Amino acid sequence: MMNKPDRQKGMTLLELLVALAITGMIMSGIAALIFQEYRGTNVAKTSVTVAHEIRNAARWISQDGMMAESTDLAEGADPVNHLTLTWIERHDFTDLPHSCSYYLEGTQLYRDYDGTVTTVAQDISKIEFTQTDSLLTVSIGCTPQWWRASTDQKTYRICLRAADGG
Repeated sequence: MMNKPDRQKGMTLLELLVALAITGMIMSGIAALIFQEYRGTNVAKTSVTVAHEIRNAARWISQDGMMAESTDLAEGADPVNHLTLTWIERHDFTDLPHSCSYYLEGTQLYRDYDGTVTTVAQDISKIEFTQTDSLLTVSIGCTPQWWRASTDQKTYRICLRAADGG
């Protein structure tokens, strides 16, 4: 009578180690892809947030700056982080004086328009105002607190309105 050959039952230690190595490589590849996706999403989120905050601050400052007839800035002086604009609104033989101030507290940029204070931008790391003749220069830097890797800075120039209202 012939003996039947023994069939292998189970796996050898070598086969188990190879399977674990292949599984480990696949898992590390998946983890690397997830990390890259996470990082890419945060970089994109940071870029959008920074651009939005800077544009929002610039929009408010430029709207008020184009109405302003004068500022509290000294001509040709060093840049400062606060600004007060003043102008007179003329309607039907009535002159309405207005005042608008911008100042940075921490990372919040505030706008005080005739006594009403609002936040116009967040995560502002730096703001500088200078004036030459009737040209107001504003430099705005933004760094989101939750992602310090990216800081963006933009400079804007705004022409002030002539004081005679024309």
